[in-house]
Amino acid sequence: MPKLNRLSAIGTTDHEPSATPLADPAPSGNAQIGAIMIDLGVIRLEQAERVLEMQRERGGRFGDVAVSLGFSTRPQLDMALALQRGAPVLLPDDRRQMGAGLRAVIDDVALSRAYTDARTQLELRWFGDDPERTALAVLGDAPGDGRTLATATLGLLLAMTGRRVLLIDTCIDAPRLAEVVGGVRPALGLADALARPESALRLPSSFESVELSVLAPNGAGLGADASASRGFASMLATLVSGWDAILVDTPALSLDRRALSVAVRCSGALVLARIGRTRVARLEELRRLLADSGVEAVGVLANRF
Repeated sequence: MPKLNRLSAIGTTDHEPSATPLADPAPSGNAQIGAIMIDLGVIRLEQAERVLEMQRERGGRFGDVAVSLGFSTRPQLDMALALQRGAPVLLPDDRRQMGAGLRAVIDDVALSRAYTDARTQLELRWFGDDPERTALAVLGDAPGDGRTLATATLGLLLAMTGRRVLLIDTCIDAPRLAEVVGGVRPALGLADALARPESALRLPSSFESVELSVLAPNGAGLGADASASRGFASMLATLVSGWDAILVDTPALSLDRRALSVAVRCSGALVLARIGRTRVARLEELRRLLADSGVEAVGVLANRF
């Protein structure tokens, strides 16, 4: 995928990453895995010191020694290693409960690596300490561009870095995000959050090993223009104080202009392009459309699925 001025390629899911990440935000090495386990609350500082002492006496990997001493369980160590490598390592129950499409991506080594590269680019380009860069719309021109699967996958991978991640489904006519993600179905719906935004500051996670929650359309009280309303903007303004990253799945732009309104409310958009179908000229049109609407185009994710 060529670079298009400000709308530059962010990655590809064509089984091989299109670009090397600019930087790897995850640390490496024994000392760092200890720090990660402390940050996660898996072990205490004095336990980490005991592990290091045992390492000096008998050798072995930090995590394995922590498990042998009973300071950590194997699933907790797996989670720490996942954060260290940026690799999708989840508890077995979480894998079983996630949607089939999402599980297929996570279990495919090349695909998961490509999405991990894209996640790294998003961390560098958008998600940080600025609350105005917390919400990001996932935008695509046509049905089948892979917006929903990309939203679910990137959301999961962001959550695996320790972030609290909220996914919002604004495809009111045909919502699929909760089904694609799987796990624990959300008890709170988008209509509830629009009426009482503070109620969505803390939601049950879809999975045990990460903090990933979904807000899906829930019918009653949710008008067709809800996602484009001022109430949606007000809801986002409240939610950014409770979540580290918010990804918003949108309907196909060519069929529903509300997708652009959602992007405007988020201030930024990741554009999905379908390999072999989305034309470069159309991407340039989208770049101009987003720029004219005051939306920052964070990048393009070239998608085969």
